Amino acid sequence: LGLVLLAGPVLAQRNQPSEVIADFTIHPERTSVGNGDNWPITWADDGNQYTVYCDGEGFGGGSGKGSMSLARIVGDPPNFKGENLTSPTGHKKGGGPKGRKASGLVMVDGVLYMWVRNLNEDGTGSSLAWSGDRAKTWTWADWNYPEIGYPTWLNAGKNYADAQDDFAYFYFPDTPSAYKTANHMILARVPTSEIRNEKAYRFFAGVDDDGDPRWTANFGERKPVFTDPGHCYRPEVVFNPGIGRYLLLTATSGAPKWAGTDEKYLGVFESATPWGPWHTVKQIHGWGGDENRFQPRIPPQWISDDGKTFWLLYSCFPDGPYQFNVQKCSLEWRDK
Repeated sequence: LGLVLLAGPVLAQRNQPSEVIADFTIHPERTSVGNGDNWPITWADDGNQYTVYCDGEGFGGGSGKGSMSLARIVGDPPNFKGENLTSPTGHKKGGGPKGRKASGLVMVDGVLYMWVRNLNEDGTGSSLAWSGDRAKTWTWADWNYPEIGYPTWLNAGKNYADAQDDFAYFYFPDTPSAYKTANHMILARVPTSEIRNEKAYRFFAGVDDDGDPRWTANFGERKPVFTDPGHCYRPEVVFNPGIGRYLLLTATSGAPKWAGTDEKYLGVFESATPWGPWHTVKQIHGWGGDENRFQPRIPPQWISDDGKTFWLLYSCFPDGPYQFNVQKCSLEWRDK
């Protein structure tokens, strides 16, 4: 089900199909490189994309194997390459829930901002770090969110240049654990000039009678921005400027010990705003077949100018290539 809860005159819209996108296709050819998983990615001001590899070796060299470390992606599929970076303050050791791991990455005005999960050794909580020198050195915030398990930044073009306003947005399943599914997705935002300031963050609290979003500093007053029972897990949200739509991806892993479900599933949704309402583009049950695919991403540099093609990045474990896996995707436009 695709379900959106709104605090306004419309209470719910269940499984409503997209009015602009008729279909979504993943093409069969795949490029798999490197070693690791999760791969949060953003398009930087220098024209390259930056990513984080988790529980792996990345592309060789740099800071080497760890719970998380930084890398740079140069070029376009299928002829791109990954380059590990040396980043002592960004490199973390450990494994599984006991090691810190990045969940979201965005560059805004030349600064990389990284959400890092597994604040606690049970895989709960998250905190923020930032880098002004393209991932070489990182400053870690002295505050954290123990109730947020897996935050991911909204990406919008190169260096966040395609953003609709002066806010940075992030999404997270409504659970303190990075290893559990949830029924609801939560949205928060912060002025781009205040990302380092904990007191500047606001959480989505529904919409008013005119459909405009409400925001609150009180985490307890948050409202779901998206609901898909049992399927809210490790989301990705990217603005596609070619079609003027936000794309939301969520997928459940086939590993019950991680996700709390054994269903292999990919959901693709779209909206005209970061706060919805979200409409269903496609739901693929059994996504990946024998492979165990999770954490879909859309590298923002690899979206075509017309928005109708892009590349899907995802991870596999324990079945499938434990690598940086990409496949070309296309959107079919609905006739008006």
